[in-house]
Amino acid sequence: MEERVVEKLAFIPDHAKLVVGPYGWKSIDKVPETLHVSFYSRFALPFLTSMIEIFNKRWQTLDLISMTQEFKRTAATDYRRNLMYPGDAISIKDSLSTLPIFQKKEEEHCS
Repeated sequence: MEERVVEKLAFIPDHAKLVVGPYGWKSIDKVPETLHVSFYSRFALPFLTSMIEIFNKRWQTLDLISMTQEFKRTAATDYRRNLMYPGDAISIKDSLSTLPIFQKKEEEHCS
């Protein structure tokens, strides 16, 4: 599966990409313009749920790297509080040349 993901990512070389996947996917790190967030697969559901919640709250004010770093800090805090997953269960690596941000679409005004 990793090979297929890398193959597909190669078709979009000049655009920022967020890849979320399990530990052990090493070849993703070689794909240009990629932010790779990896995790231990046994924590997939709470991991993805927490990440989506942070992205939903922060996409208008933070860049992509800052959101993932906030997620990693939140995950470490949740672990200490609930023993949900270990703080080192998340790894963030990037090959980005810029800080990608999400831009709010300007609404068209009808006259």
